[in-house]
Amino acid sequence: MRLLLILASSLLFVSCAMEPKRAMLPPITKEVIVKCPIPTIPHTKKPIIKQQEPITVKLQKMLNYMFKLQRENKLLREVLEICKGGNK
Repeated sequence: MRLLLILASSLLFVSCAMEPKRAMLPPITKEVIVKCPIPTIPHTKKPIIKQQEPITVKLQKMLNYMFKLQRENKLLREVLEICKGGNK
């Protein structure tokens, strides 16, 4: 009885430890397109310019708006360059 128990446990151990041979699969050679992550770039809000405001205030608002647009444009161009460089 003891021999049967040892034999059964050893068969169980050996059968679970053996791994079936797998067929060799060919490697995948298909091109993969990697998309660039799109960062969140805040949109520049257009200022409200009233007719009653003095010309200096109007010009200052327009200049501030232009500088914000330039900053946004620079960030967008940097993202485009990074994406173009990463997909080569």
